[in-house]
Amino acid sequence: MAKPGTTPRSGLIALLAFAALACEFASWWLLANLSDGSTATVGVGVGLLGAALALAAGWLLVHKLQLGRLEIQRARATAARALEHQGAMEKAQQEAEKATELLVTALDALPIGIAIFDREDRLVIKNQHLGDMFPGLFIPDNTQGTYESMLRSELQQGLLPEAIGREEEWLAQRLSERGSRTQPLLQEHAGDRWIHTYEVRTRGGFSVVARAEVTDLVRKEKMLAQANAQLSRQTATDGLTGIANRRRFDETLASEWLRAARSGNSLSLLMVDIDHFKRYNDHYGHVAGDECLRRVTRVLSRCVRRAGELLARYGGEEFVMLLPGADLGHAQDMAQRCLDRLQVEAIPHRSSPTAPQVTFSIGIAQVLPSAARGPETLVNAADTAMYRAKMAGRARYAVADQADWEIDKNAPRSRTGDLV
Repeated sequence: MAKPGTTPRSGLIALLAFAALACEFASWWLLANLSDGSTATVGVGVGLLGAALALAAGWLLVHKLQLGRLEIQRARATAARALEHQGAMEKAQQEAEKATELLVTALDALPIGIAIFDREDRLVIKNQHLGDMFPGLFIPDNTQGTYESMLRSELQQGLLPEAIGREEEWLAQRLSERGSRTQPLLQEHAGDRWIHTYEVRTRGGFSVVARAEVTDLVRKEKMLAQANAQLSRQTATDGLTGIANRRRFDETLASEWLRAARSGNSLSLLMVDIDHFKRYNDHYGHVAGDECLRRVTRVLSRCVRRAGELLARYGGEEFVMLLPGADLGHAQDMAQRCLDRLQVEAIPHRSSPTAPQVTFSIGIAQVLPSAARGPETLVNAADTAMYRAKMAGRARYAVADQADWEIDKNAPRSRTGDLV
């Protein structure tokens, strides 16, 4: 008898059927050929046994058929599930292909270059714009490239001026920094091109590299920086003489005063004023007067020798020379050198009552800056000393004394008519 849940074997059923048939034939033979009662009983028993065997074979056959139908149903259900699964897989594959196509289309539509690398750093996908940005950088339809091979291709093509001559060193540094940058990398490429490179790692370990060309933006920033620098120079430069203007002098004096106060160094100032410049303009004209100012500027510029010394136009025909760290002796030597060189320049001045050529008067002030005084006191002292030089006959220098430091900056130095 077959176990429940299993299919009876066909051989067993055939054997039972054959045994039942044999028992029936034996029973009929015994009943036909033997006449005693005991033999008839045996024949009937054999016949009943054959009937039982026949019933058993029949039951097994029916059971086999039922189990067969169940197996067929199960097979059909399995086949249906397999077909359903296959359909779902095909549908998922179609959706994945559509998603990939949509991703590729979207990446190709972006105005930046995109390259995606897998966990083994192999190139998975790149968009069309990246190839357009760097023709020949990638082999068409090559999915075996790596991030390193992409960089090496750039180096071989000479696209990175900063790496020329040190390619391996540059490559090692670039690879070591990969994934650690929090800001995009701005690089100059051949042909005065500028590229912004962004690198992002996904949670799945993929690496996304985005490159945007910012050449126009960088060029505009450079132009803007140059314009700002030029504007800064213009706002700090005297338009006529080309040297520092009053604003630049005031800013420099303030910073040098603080620096000298911290370090304990001295600070000297020369105030220079052209003698009888109004008469010069009246006699020669303002155009000649402007040229005279430029020639005086060149004379004073040739006297400046030390780094940090500043020559500036203070206003009108007045100039200042700021000498950080200079003691009184150096300041006096500077003043005398300026007087001597102006005499050698010999700019004619026929209307001057002092000399037949242009002269100027110089006031000198020297101080150890401190918090007790402000930088304007230095200017005031040098200005006062300059007026004393004029009152003493012009074409000379005078050194500020204690009285010059104490005089109020708004106090009149002399009569206006005496200084023309």
